[in-house]
Amino acid sequence: MTTITMRDIFNDGTIVDQDARRTIYLTPSTPHTFYKNTWVYHEMPDLDTWKRDRDDQQRMHQRQGSSHLSFSFPENCELDATWKDVLQKEGFQLGILELYAVEPDTFLELNPSQKKVQLMQVDKTTLEDYIDVYREFLVPFGHEFTEESIRELRENYEEEPPSRFVAYVEQQPLGIVDLIFTPSTVELDGFGVLESHQRQGIGRAIQREIARLAEGRTMILVADGEDTAKDMYVKQGYVFLSYMYQALKESMDE
Repeated sequence: MTTITMRDIFNDGTIVDQDARRTIYLTPSTPHTFYKNTWVYHEMPDLDTWKRDRDDQQRMHQRQGSSHLSFSFPENCELDATWKDVLQKEGFQLGILELYAVEPDTFLELNPSQKKVQLMQVDKTTLEDYIDVYREFLVPFGHEFTEESIRELRENYEEEPPSRFVAYVEQQPLGIVDLIFTPSTVELDGFGVLESHQRQGIGRAIQREIARLAEGRTMILVADGEDTAKDMYVKQGYVFLSYMYQALKESMDE
């Protein structure tokens, strides 16, 4: 397996400034999509620097109609108690993203007689099926974000990367996944199965199909460090590679 880091993870947001210290994403067309409007640190700032950055980001976001603040800290950098206390007092939610990888042979060795899944790339004939599944995953994040995400999808679904797929079981759309192919990896993003059909082997079967498409590439994904799904990935053979703290304040007015 080649060296894989968080920098290999795809982000289709617009980069407006980048240097050795940080990358700034600012995407006016989707102001409520957090990961497309965020600052990613490559070097750990001190608290005074971060507070100046926070003020700068707030001005940028207010100008384009974003209501949130978002920061990602350097890979494998622990935040001490002082940092966590300051972020909490400032109204930020602190989360951890974890990077995992697995070789495709892990899934290709599965018994093909298990759950049968047909993975179809999104086009004009499968777009609405993708949206039906996608909407269920978006709704918990609010109406504004849901409608923004679906509008953007309708406008850009033919653009790659990512390559978008719908998973069918007995001709019924039950799951979706976006794939980002590089020469050495295939990243799984937005991967999910409808809640009513989870724990039936569908997710594992989808990954078997992705392993075929991978053609030897390492399969990678990012999981929420506090989500039980990461435990499932480990059981399926994924290996933990690294982590990264994220700080999010969903409303600047709070």
